[in-house]
Amino acid sequence: QLETVNSTTKTIANMRSFFLFALLVAAASAFVAPAGQTVGMSRTAEAPNMLIDGSVMESAASTANLIATSSGDNGGMFFPVAGIISLAALILFLAPPLKED
Repeated sequence: QLETVNSTTKTIANMRSFFLFALLVAAASAFVAPAGQTVGMSRTAEAPNMLIDGSVMESAASTANLIATSSGDNGGMFFPVAGIISLAALILFLAPPLKED
């Protein structure tokens, strides 16, 4: 009976090593370019069609600077501080208790 346990253990070890080897081959093949697929001939580049006029973008960029003009606008430092405190509280809540030796 000890021989069958030894044989079963060797079989499981061989299966695990084969599975790990297959995973390594699959991971390595993900970084290899497929053979036989070549890049086609490139055509002449066409100029892209603009969907928005350039003057509209310039005016949008200039008005974006008017939204928050000082550090006190939009709540000031309340939201960054509240975010950091809530993140620290979440970490403290999810942390496992320490063992006392």
